[in-house]
Amino acid sequence: MKEKTIISTTTLAASLMMYFYAKSLQKDAVPYVMIGGFMGAVIGESIIEYLNKTKK
Repeated sequence: MKEKTIISTTTLAASLMMYFYAKSLQKDAVPYVMIGGFMGAVIGESIIEYLNKTKK
């Protein structure tokens, strides 16, 4: 998979999980989605780093 695809997918997944989490708590979803997106991007970057290290 391409790097951008992995990062985009993890960002989307984390954002959606945090959105549904916020809705279940009946809270404003915007801050949760922003934090989820950031965490998803960090996770995606970590996955890319791991895959690049194992290729060498």
